[in-house]
Amino acid sequence: MSTPAHVSGISIQVSRDVVVASIQVDLNDAVLARFRDDLLRRIQESGCHGVILDASGLETLDSAELAALRRIITMTQIMGADTVLVGLRPGVVSALIESGADVDGLRAAINLDAAYDMLQPEPEPEPAEEADEPAAEGEADAEQSGPESGSLPGTAPDTGAIR
Repeated sequence: MSTPAHVSGISIQVSRDVVVASIQVDLNDAVLARFRDDLLRRIQESGCHGVILDASGLETLDSAELAALRRIITMTQIMGADTVLVGLRPGVVSALIESGADVDGLRAAINLDAAYDMLQPEPEPEPAEEADEPAAEGEADAEQSGPESGSLPGTAPDTGAIR
């Protein structure tokens, strides 16, 4: 974990290979500009591919402030970092939706753990093993033993043998 940076009430730190910015102050143009610059610099310095914007400290968030945060999120994406917004209060969410704020495509999570889960890379699929091939042959036999072969599915072919 690296040393946190404080941007007028916005703490920026790296945890679990993710940049976490905790917004604890009301947003204005000056705070947003400084936050944007410091966040983008931290992404570049750390090489992290994920960002969590923790907005749990915000009492209010209007559509203009959300638009400014969305522009910052777009900038983080251009730098190669996926971003998740977390901690929005129910009243804030309700007010944003009622005011018609643009939330399309916004990635959000209910809490920090869910946000970290969203940013974890998906495990690469394991290559198929050759041991699966005999099962495939058995499936081919089952397909060939349909009604035209005189046996019911799941029964032995018409050889007089009982399975």
